[in-house]
Amino acid sequence: MQSLKERKIDFVSNLTGGTTIDIYFVTCISALGYLLWSVLKKKSLVSNDDSILSNSIDFLLNWNLLLLSITVYSTNTKLLTSLLIFPIIILSFLPATTNEKQKSTQKKTTTTTGKKRNFINLSELNIRQFLPYKAYITVYRSQMMIITCLAILAVDFKVFPRRFAKVETWGTSLMDLGVGSFVFSMGLVNCRNLLKEKFQPSSNSKLNYFKSILKSTKVAFPILALGFIRLISVKSVEYHEHVSEYGYHWNFFFTLGFLPILNSILKPILLKPISSILIIIFIVIFYEIILIKFGFLNFIVNESLPRDNLISQNKEGLFSFIGYLSIFLVGQYSGNLLLPIIPIPNNLICIGASKQDLVKYYSDKNSKNSKTTATTLKPLKALVILSVGFQLLYFIIDTCYVYSVSRRLANGLYVIWVCAYNLTFLTGFKLIENLVWGDELNDENVAIITNEDGKNDKSYDTVDPLEISKLHYKESTPLSLQFINDNSLIIFLIANLLTGLINLTFNTIDSSDITAIMILIVYELVLYIISLVLNRLNIIIR
Repeated sequence: MQSLKERKIDFVSNLTGGTTIDIYFVTCISALGYLLWSVLKKKSLVSNDDSILSNSIDFLLNWNLLLLSITVYSTNTKLLTSLLIFPIIILSFLPATTNEKQKSTQKKTTTTTGKKRNFINLSELNIRQFLPYKAYITVYRSQMMIITCLAILAVDFKVFPRRFAKVETWGTSLMDLGVGSFVFSMGLVNCRNLLKEKFQPSSNSKLNYFKSILKSTKVAFPILALGFIRLISVKSVEYHEHVSEYGYHWNFFFTLGFLPILNSILKPILLKPISSILIIIFIVIFYEIILIKFGFLNFIVNESLPRDNLISQNKEGLFSFIGYLSIFLVGQYSGNLLLPIIPIPNNLICIGASKQDLVKYYSDKNSKNSKTTATTLKPLKALVILSVGFQLLYFIIDTCYVYSVSRRLANGLYVIWVCAYNLTFLTGFKLIENLVWGDELNDENVAIITNEDGKNDKSYDTVDPLEISKLHYKESTPLSLQFINDNSLIIFLIANLLTGLINLTFNTIDSSDITAIMILIVYELVLYIISLVLNRLNIIIR
């Protein structure tokens, strides 16, 4: 008779996953939940304050819907989708409220009647103004974090479909996508550091390089420490673990910790024109070649081979790190296109730009007709191009290539799939933001000037662009998602600790669906409350 530990291991082993379309349908609930919240907020039917009603609606739409979509509604996502789309359509046709009319009138008066526009004076632009927080990125990152935290516990209950759990070797699943998305998101926000350094370059580049590595190591130290703590605790309490996931000693925290360090080491190469794209392509192709041509694929997936040394014992974690590095770099490349308040020159082929480069580019009267404009894209256009490109690439390779997606290997097709998914959902959230809230920094509302003379032009209002961004961000981002974004690492850590505690306390695989849902609701509520308390205490650790 099997022990409970052995049963739990078997419960998450030898799985084959599901279809990518199924995953898209289930996770699109996150976008619909945000859209419904935005419409309610736009119609002034819900506020973004600390009232019980506002917090309840926020929690229901941005947390609980995700839980329902991956559990009780996982086989009937069409019904859940319909339940969301119907009120969105009804609310969209409702007459505008008094507040909405006042805002609309004020906007039209500002942009049309009075021909007043705000301006961004690049000569006075600082780091905070250059890299403001953006609603659609916060919503994307926070929703991804929430569904990841939910899945790591839900997978131990039968109410969570086995097709969503991590596959053994080949195939796609929600949880396989989750770990890759976590890395993509990490790379996206890590780009802020590169953009800051390029915006205000140091006079001593060599010293700055070593400082950057040291800083990345300091940031990574707590994550690596968590990896060792998890390793020791799992071994000491004989917690069930899936060895073929990362190996005997390696875990996901080690992957997360070493990525920014290696990225800092590669930084001088990454910052050169086109090199970031070329490095990504090189890593993906090189890794695929060593897997197929040099026998490492068989070495990793063949369970009959002995695990008699440190490398063979952790072969999954060590080799998949190469694939995760590619995902991290694509995320970082995407951040270069999305994070700055205005497109930087040649952002399609170059990462970052100095303040002087921005002034030079935007002061050129003929820049719109220059060659550089073709490689300088606004966020939405860049997202559409990249998401369509990656989706087509995934479809072609998945159709023609002999090997399928493998999270265990983090092979080339897995890298492309993860990037295609994340770029597509970023596009979706950006479209929702533009559709409901508008673009606060579009050409109609904001002019870009590069000298003090612009202040004397009566067609301009001297408004701090950072204040515009803050107001837009606060209005269009649910509070709970702001809280998660501010402390995503802490929340992820607490989610892992709670998952372990719940598994040691309850017999999860024999729990009824009702019991499982109740435990999961309490679990997500605890995470929500913790994020709220951290915000109240002004604790921010990204």
